[in-house]
Amino acid sequence: MVADALGRRVVPQGSPANEHSARAEPSDLSAVYDAHFRYVWRCLRSLGVHDAQVDDAMQDVFVVAARKLEAFDGGAALRTWLYAIALRIARKYRERLRKEPASLDGTRESEPELVLAATAEGAALQNERLALAHAILETLSDEQREVFVLARVEQMSAPEIADVVGIPINTVYSRLRAARLAFEAEVSRRKVAARSTP
Repeated sequence: MVADALGRRVVPQGSPANEHSARAEPSDLSAVYDAHFRYVWRCLRSLGVHDAQVDDAMQDVFVVAARKLEAFDGGAALRTWLYAIALRIARKYRERLRKEPASLDGTRESEPELVLAATAEGAALQNERLALAHAILETLSDEQREVFVLARVEQMSAPEIADVVGIPINTVYSRLRAARLAFEAEVSRRKVAARSTP
């Protein structure tokens, strides 16, 4: 499925391969960064931050984390806390893109870093699905996109999503349902359009 392609992409190297097993002492920013760099990068990309801006957004996330790390009380998982920061940063970058489209034209054309598969045909198919998934995500509203990415890509439960986004759980279910329907409708629309072109 096209939505499954979102979870498959090349992320920067040099960080732990298994983020779930990486444990960082919350008071040590360096350890938090090392353990969660790839996770935050993936979240920012999935939330619509373009490739040309991901490095800046990453820095913004960890600047906020550094500023607030001492106040982190462990009431939520560290990854959930970082995701909430990344979510707010991604919103700012998307809003900036809407307000200043002329200054970011090159960014709009940027393609996500794509996965390399074992065969050229496999790589082409995977890259096509990933590009299609990102294009379809762009058609969703910000609210729908956020819950869709959290549920489908980050595999968070509805209660976790409600905590991260700061909305009631029924709103999560409503937005997720609307996002799934919109995503599937756009996939269907694009399939029909592809079949009707000679």
